[in-house]
Amino acid sequence: MAMRDATEWQTRKGKIDILLKEAGWDSNDRTAMVQEVDTKQSDFKARRYKTFSETRGTTGEHAYADYLLLDANGEPLAVMEAKKTSKDPIIGQKQAEDYADDIKKQTGKDLFIFLSNGFEIWFWNRPNENPRMVKGFHSREALGRILFQNRSRKGFADVPIKKEIIDRPANIEAVKRVLEGIDRGRRKFLVVQATGTGKTRVAMALIDVLLRTNRAQKILFLADRRALRDQAYSEGFKIFFPNESKSKVFSANLEKNARLFASTIQTFMDCYQKFSVGDFDIIISDECHRSIYNKWKDVFTYFDAIEIGLTATPADLIDRDTFRFFDCEDNTPTTLYTYEDAVEEKVLVPFKVYKTQTHFQIAGVKPGDVPDQVMKDLMGKGVEPKDVDFEGTDIERKVIVIGTNEAIVKEFMDHCIMDSTGTLPAKSIFFAITKQHAKRIWEAFERLYPEYRGKLARIIVSEDPRAQEILKEFKTEGWPRVAISVDMLDTGIDIPEACNLVFAKPVFSKIRFWQMLGRGTRSDATCRHKEWLPNSKKEEFEVFDCWNVFDWFDMHPEGKEAKPQEAVPARIFLLRLQELAQFQKRGDKKHIELVKAKILSDITTLPTGSVAVKERLRDVELALSPKLWERVGLDPIDFLKTKITPLMRYKTGVEPNEASFVQKCEQLTLAILDENEAEIDRLRDDIAETLDCLPTTIGAVKDKEGLLDRARSKTFWKKPTIDDAQTLLNQLSPLMKYKRPEPRPTIVLDIDDVTEQRQLIEFGPATSPRSEYIRDYKAKVEKHIKQLAEEHPTIQKIKRDERLAEQDLHKLEEALNSPELFITEESLQKVYKQTEGTLVEFIKKVLGLYEFPSPEKKIEEAFKTFMIEKNYLNADQVNFLRTIESVFERKHHVEYSDLFEPPFTSFGPKAPVPLFPEEDLQQVMGLCERLEMEVFRHA
Repeated sequence: MAMRDATEWQTRKGKIDILLKEAGWDSNDRTAMVQEVDTKQSDFKARRYKTFSETRGTTGEHAYADYLLLDANGEPLAVMEAKKTSKDPIIGQKQAEDYADDIKKQTGKDLFIFLSNGFEIWFWNRPNENPRMVKGFHSREALGRILFQNRSRKGFADVPIKKEIIDRPANIEAVKRVLEGIDRGRRKFLVVQATGTGKTRVAMALIDVLLRTNRAQKILFLADRRALRDQAYSEGFKIFFPNESKSKVFSANLEKNARLFASTIQTFMDCYQKFSVGDFDIIISDECHRSIYNKWKDVFTYFDAIEIGLTATPADLIDRDTFRFFDCEDNTPTTLYTYEDAVEEKVLVPFKVYKTQTHFQIAGVKPGDVPDQVMKDLMGKGVEPKDVDFEGTDIERKVIVIGTNEAIVKEFMDHCIMDSTGTLPAKSIFFAITKQHAKRIWEAFERLYPEYRGKLARIIVSEDPRAQEILKEFKTEGWPRVAISVDMLDTGIDIPEACNLVFAKPVFSKIRFWQMLGRGTRSDATCRHKEWLPNSKKEEFEVFDCWNVFDWFDMHPEGKEAKPQEAVPARIFLLRLQELAQFQKRGDKKHIELVKAKILSDITTLPTGSVAVKERLRDVELALSPKLWERVGLDPIDFLKTKITPLMRYKTGVEPNEASFVQKCEQLTLAILDENEAEIDRLRDDIAETLDCLPTTIGAVKDKEGLLDRARSKTFWKKPTIDDAQTLLNQLSPLMKYKRPEPRPTIVLDIDDVTEQRQLIEFGPATSPRSEYIRDYKAKVEKHIKQLAEEHPTIQKIKRDERLAEQDLHKLEEALNSPELFITEESLQKVYKQTEGTLVEFIKKVLGLYEFPSPEKKIEEAFKTFMIEKNYLNADQVNFLRTIESVFERKHHVEYSDLFEPPFTSFGPKAPVPLFPEEDLQQVMGLCERLEMEVFRHA
């Protein structure tokens, strides 16, 4: 400028200089900033910066940049063009470009550009990004970091997504869509994924790629709850970025030099202005739909960062303002993975609804419903009969009906999903209306089920100073089984084993409703405590709808039939009744008395304090009476079956492994009585495998080693007797509390298998091959390997999972390829029906240390590998490949022409070409052909 504009000068001194100083740029520090630099006359290479006062009136061209910001070495870093407050700062864009170009002619380097009128500040990372309005100036450190990223950035296609972080195609697609958007210059993204599908891992995979491509160095993860913050820090940062500096942000403890930050939005509100606007490259907001409103929005608008929002809220429930904030057109998120999609792909489990309402919830409470004595007590407290008139929706709000809570609890206990024993509820969450209501539900559990001695149900509310301790017990210990909560467990708490949710309160927010449902959606693969699950597996969860919540939201999912789940003790009791009937037919007095004694013992262990047992106490007393066996016109076995069996589910103290083994032994007894050879064969393998899981390192097990060996021998199973079966039950069932999840690798089973005996295998040298039944050969091979395992150094290394040298493998091959068995990789592939597999893998399989993947797993892994290797694939291409995978898995065959037929036509006219190059499509077809040969050859 030829002459100073007085108004502009005032803007600079009164506003812009102050804003610069807040970001660490002192106008009086010439090592950091020079004002009114003549970009035509200065020598930028030599760092001789001439100003307006020095070159004014001299000959030659002049161009004065209002501000030149310098890096730590005194070299030009950014230019800033100022305008007076009445002018739009954008009008200075061309001037600033000219100043930057003048400097670049001398230094060969691009400069950052700022434009400001004291109110607006625009930042331009030229030529890499568009100009954008920011809330303040970037600090020198922030500009230096962005400069490093400009100069050292790598292409996303050059850095593959780490499969250790994510390997599900849906999550890979989500990461790809965000990365593709960043490449196109977008800076806001909304990732919508159902609870339990891996939002946090998607965030970690994004962070990993951005760090390794030098696109980001400072990353902030924000959550609206401490549990989510801690999860991101402990299960994300610490696991996947162990070598990165990281900080969990507390207001009083701010480590600004870290690279990864995790904080709650509430905490960060107190300290965010201690950072410059450019101090973060990426901000990830978990459950962002709750975080971008009110005063919290200031945090998100303050920083000049790429913003990635994560939410589990279904897309149709997200507020339009959330879509608008993340620049999502047509209310469509950047990436979407719905609960329905996740259930279809078996990433999450479905639910069934058990609708239950008490009489008072439906009809309300009227004066005539109240007993005389209760009404008299109310009148004594000043309550008139006419005042006792309530609707069902008033319960627990205007009126409390103790019986209503008891009815709900009893209905729950009668129809909930039980654990592996069938006697205890699987992990369950009650959503209560108020703290007082939670206490009344807890009191109902204590009154109705005193036999659990206060261990069954616990209240978990945030006001309890021990809430986190109780929550940890609920998540990691066998007791309590039922958590009763007000709001605390509605969202953000991850308890994969939860199989029952009880909506004991009305819910009017559909967002909250889906968050509450999310507490039960985790799949079996995420569950660690299988013994808490029905049949040790989670395939669905159950929702008890006590307030017509599903009707309120016009949802009509599949319901559950109102019939109790059969418990293991009930199955055992029925088996014993069947045995008794058989012994009576045979007139076997000895065994009649023995089985009668067990039946009576079962009945005496019923908890008489339980409300369900109390209601049938007369039947229990008759069942224990000698009169039962003498009465005319009453079939004792039928009476016990119909009246007592249903009560067996209320037995307490049932140990899952012991009860399961007792059931197997009673099934064996009955199979022997029925002379059911097929059932005996089935139980033989089942029982033998169970016995293999008993560790002989425990004294009580070691004492029974003789019986264990006999029970696993071929001789025992040639003609087992009733007494044999009962010996197993009496002697070995008490040891089942020591049972391990997997069989011991050192045990050898010598058990025939009729079906496989018919298949022959040839082995040995080609000149003189030998043949033998596969089953016999397999047994010999396994026996030989297990004997070698005790002393062979290579197999010892394999057991310790140590790296093998070439000489180790040579020694192993020599030991296996003996004249008796000629064990080779090829022969093992035939024995185990595997198209591939190394010696080491087969050794591990024999020792119980490895399992070959299922056909579905092989297909999944092959497609994952294909997609990861072709890291340049975009999200639409990944989605198309997932469809090919699904079709191939279902049909076992895919041809090129199929790609032009449904369901592939749903991808539009650009699929499969030009969506994919011809070369890639042919490679996919080759992959399918190879998998067809490898996976389905034996089908």
